[in-house]
Amino acid sequence: MSKTFFRYFFDFLDGQEKWLNSMAGRGYRLKKCGRMTYTFDRCQPNEYEYAVEFVGEKAYAKAKDYRDYLESMGFRTFTKNINLNYGKVRWRPYGKGMGQIATAPGGYNKELLILEKKRDGKPFELHTDVSDKLHTYKNVVYAYTWAVLLLLGLISITFIPNVSSMSVAMTWVIRILLAGLGVLFMIPAINYASLVSRLKEESKLFE
Repeated sequence: MSKTFFRYFFDFLDGQEKWLNSMAGRGYRLKKCGRMTYTFDRCQPNEYEYAVEFVGEKAYAKAKDYRDYLESMGFRTFTKNINLNYGKVRWRPYGKGMGQIATAPGGYNKELLILEKKRDGKPFELHTDVSDKLHTYKNVVYAYTWAVLLLLGLISITFIPNVSSMSVAMTWVIRILLAGLGVLFMIPAINYASLVSRLKEESKLFE
């Protein structure tokens, strides 16, 4: 029997991965996922394990090729969003080349890949090379940085005179909510930036 959970992860990489693996440890296997939903089937506890990969900087064709490659390696894959937007086109400033433009259908709301494999006692690491890890987490930090800057921009707009017909009290409520979201995105941004710094130091050892 399937069971659905509602979740949104501000730490969309490690936080989401830890939760999926904790669910697998309780005997839940991911069946499908939506914008804020995860549907699971029952399985043996710890029968499967999961990894989450950020592909939001890739153009749709390259992300699809990468997903096909991972599936050819035996992984089961799911696409997942890191935003809550609805629409047909979105600009992703953290992307590269055509990866900056996401359309629906296409790369829109598919910034993440969730990978599943049967637990075999071996570490589930997609990137073992320090330079690969550094490249991946730099892109993650870039995505978080743009999210924080966007929220700061929205807060700044509320201080422009006559920009809105909302009351002063409601305007401050909006500002506080946006600031709260900014903090929630800033915390993982700082954590991943620290990880990037450690990886840079580690990479120097191999130069």
